[in-house]
Amino acid sequence: MTIRLVTGPPRLTGTAAELAPPDRSRFRAAAHHARRVYPGCVGELLHRELTAFAEFGHRFDRDGLVPRLATEILARPLRDADGHQPGA
Repeated sequence: MTIRLVTGPPRLTGTAAELAPPDRSRFRAAAHHARRVYPGCVGELLHRELTAFAEFGHRFDRDGLVPRLATEILARPLRDADGHQPGA
């Protein structure tokens, strides 16, 4: 009987690129804006996704969906309880 030691995957070196501070700030702003534009569960889900992306998710982005989402959310105007834009 032969005993074989199984080695795991190579160790991570921690060299993944950080998101630039202005970009990280943009995603956090989009996360906070999402809560105001989409109240309830949808806004909370968008907030969590954008916040997670700002912290570490950008490393796994393959198709640019979250950056496009942030752009779309930031372009949405706030509406009051009656559905009107404030100041309009």
